[in-house]
Amino acid sequence: MEILTGSILTYMVVTMITPGPNNLTMLFIGANYGFLGTRKFLIASTVTFFIKVMLCGFLNVVLESYIPVAIVYLKWFGVLYMLYLGYVMAISGWKQDKDNVVKDDNNTDVIEKRDNQTNNNFGYMSAVILQTLNVKSWITCLSLYAVYVMDKTADTWTMFIVGVIYTAIMIVASSAWGLLGSSLKSFIDKHRKPFGIIMGLSMLYAIAGILK
Repeated sequence: MEILTGSILTYMVVTMITPGPNNLTMLFIGANYGFLGTRKFLIASTVTFFIKVMLCGFLNVVLESYIPVAIVYLKWFGVLYMLYLGYVMAISGWKQDKDNVVKDDNNTDVIEKRDNQTNNNFGYMSAVILQTLNVKSWITCLSLYAVYVMDKTADTWTMFIVGVIYTAIMIVASSAWGLLGSSLKSFIDKHRKPFGIIMGLSMLYAIAGILK
């Protein structure tokens, strides 16, 4: 397929591998619950992203006209939701249910399992909301088709394949961030409070990028 040049593939990889809200969340989940703990977020994020890519591809002309208006609302709803996620990340080191702490033979407190309430903040619905409100993701998807595809072809099959490849790269990139977090889990378990604060501040940095 002639349209799949080095430039479009580079664009796809760079826009997916950089530390945006979705990847930062995958890193956080992987570090706290292991790679298997990311599966709900990853599945929902993938499905939502694929729908978004297809919309941007097949409705490119229409969406390009309405997106500037929608972006104003998406931006601020997205910022508020990302602030909420950043807050959850920042306090995660302190937030432990009493049921999660048991006594060992020496009568010492031991963490038995993760805080399920915190984990529930990063499930299916969280991924859907984050992908839907991610303004930069909408712009990168629209740009993908507007810059690299529409001026060369409007073939339905080609546009579908481009969307599938972009989504596949998104899965690999997100999984890599989740695996990175999982690989650091044993270290982060000993430093949950500073890690939570760093992740919360990282989300604020991502928000700053959106507000530019």
